[in-house]
Amino acid sequence: MRQALSDGPMLAMMAMQMVIWAALFYSFPASILYWQAEFGWSTGQTMGAFTLAIAISALGAPVAGRLIDRGFSPLIFPLGAVTGAALLIALTHVETLGQFYMIWALIGICMSVTLYEPCFALLTRARGARARGTITAVTLLAGFASTLAYPMIYALAEPFGWRIAILAMAGLVLAINLPLSLFAVKRFEAEARARQQHEPAQPKSAAAPKVLLRDKRYWLIAGSFAAATLTTGVFINLLLPLMAAQGVPSSLSILAASMIGPSQVLGRLLMLGAGARLSSIRIAQIAMVSIAFGAFMFAASGQFALLVLVFALAQGVGFGVAGIVRAVVTRDYLGEENYGAVAGAVALPSLMISALAPALGAFALDQSGPLPVILLCLIAPILGAIGLGRLGKSP
Repeated sequence: MRQALSDGPMLAMMAMQMVIWAALFYSFPASILYWQAEFGWSTGQTMGAFTLAIAISALGAPVAGRLIDRGFSPLIFPLGAVTGAALLIALTHVETLGQFYMIWALIGICMSVTLYEPCFALLTRARGARARGTITAVTLLAGFASTLAYPMIYALAEPFGWRIAILAMAGLVLAINLPLSLFAVKRFEAEARARQQHEPAQPKSAAAPKVLLRDKRYWLIAGSFAAATLTTGVFINLLLPLMAAQGVPSSLSILAASMIGPSQVLGRLLMLGAGARLSSIRIAQIAMVSIAFGAFMFAASGQFALLVLVFALAQGVGFGVAGIVRAVVTRDYLGEENYGAVAGAVALPSLMISALAPALGAFALDQSGPLPVILLCLIAPILGAIGLGRLGKSP
C-alpha cells in the first residue's frame, strides 16, 4: 500500500476510475427516479436504456482489448472520456425515449474503452505478474464511485434539477478524468513497451483468440464469473424494490445501499492483505461464497430486517473482489498473449449477464415475488465457485 501511494500513475488511475464509473455508470441508477418523474416512463422503459448501454459495452470489450494489445490505449482512454462527457451534456437535452436510448447506446461504447476491463488490460500489459497488486490498488478508490454519484446527484438534482446534476458529472470527467488519463495512460503504455523490450517473450498460449472457444478453461472462467455477476447485477439494480418487497424500512434500505460501496473497498483491502498466500482461484471462490452468503442474509431479512446490513457487507466484499480477480485468474490460466482481447472475451458473458440481470430480475419480481429472485441469487454464485474449482492448479 505504501508503494501504491508513491506511484503517481497508479494514483491517477485510481481517481480516473472513480470519476468515470460515477459519471458513466452510477449516474443512471442515481437519476432514474428523476427521469421517470419528468417523462412518465415506466421502470422497464427507462431501465432498458441502461441494459442497452451495458450490452454494447460488453460487445465492445474484446475490440477495446485488441486495441490495447496494439498500443492504442493513450488514444482510446482520453477519447472515451471526452465523448462520454459530451454525451452526458447531450443527455440534458433529450425529449423522447428514442433519444434517451440513442445517447445511452453511445455511452455504452464509451464504457467499453474507459471502465475496468480496458483498465485491467492495460495494467496487465504494463506489469504482467505484478499487475494483481496494481489492479487491486487502483480499484480501492474506484469503489467509492457510487458514494460519489448518489449524494452528488441528489444534492444537485433536488434544488436545481437533474440536468444540472448530469452537467456536473460531465464537468468532473472533463476536469479530472481527462487530464489524468492523458498522464497515467501514457505512463502505463510506456511501461508496457519497455517491459516488452527487456523481458523475454511470453510463451505462446492456448488462449489465443482463434482457439479460445475450444479451450475448456475459457468456458469455466467466463461461465463461473458470469454466474456470480447474475447475483450482483440483480441486487445492485433492483436493491430498493427488493428491500421494499421484503418489508425493510426505507431508512434501513438507504443505509444498507450506502454500505455496499465501502464494503467493496474493504474486500479489496482484504485481497491486498492476502497477498501471495492465496491463489487467485481461491480468492475468487471466497468472493463468490461471500456473495451467496449475502443473498442468504437478504432472504432472512424478511424476518429480521437488520440482516440487510449483513447482506450489504457480504455482498459488497464479494462483489468488490470478484469484479477484479477475474482479470488475475484470466492471466494466470490463459496467459498474457493477446491478453486484452482474451480478457475482453472472458468478460463478455459477465457483462451481458450484467446487462440482462435487471430486466430478468424485474420480470421475475413482478411475476413471482422476491423469493424466487433471491433463491436464484443464492444458487448462481455457488455454481460459479464450483465451476472455478474444476480448473485445478494454474499452469
